[in-house]
Amino acid sequence: MKDLTVDSITGVGTVIIGLGNPQLSDDGVGLAVAVAVAGCLRHRMELTVTELNAGGIRLMEAMAGFRRAVVVDAMLSGAAPGTILRFDPGNFVTTKNTFSSHDTDFTTAFNLGKMVGVPLPEQVSFWGIEGREFKLFGEGFTDEVAAAVTGAVKLIVAEVMAWEGAA
Repeated sequence: MKDLTVDSITGVGTVIIGLGNPQLSDDGVGLAVAVAVAGCLRHRMELTVTELNAGGIRLMEAMAGFRRAVVVDAMLSGAAPGTILRFDPGNFVTTKNTFSSHDTDFTTAFNLGKMVGVPLPEQVSFWGIEGREFKLFGEGFTDEVAAAVTGAVKLIVAEVMAWEGAA
């Protein structure tokens, strides 16, 4: 796990979590979007960016101590490549890296964390970007996914700014 801290103080603020593998083409889009969001917001607010390659308990732990969390990941939902979707924990569907056969799914991990008193965020959103290529080694995205990055960054920046304005 690689942690990039941008004007952060543990226990408050917002964490942007990018999920994926940057060496597997479209699978790295969550990481790229998370870093780009941080670049847009680093001078405006307290923000931490965390990169993970799997969800479940590790994802829940990465949120602990923050008031707000945004998770960005590649999806395999059958939508057109480059499609951007937002999910709340209540209507969350598993994205490419939020579930592992060696772990539990995010929803179970989040609920267990709450039950045992882990300080989890008040606000959580998940952003999925439909990918096309996940088996090809390479750090570049397919055209559709590359074209979706700017739109995803704008949507997430707007959401985080609205959250901060409401704080």
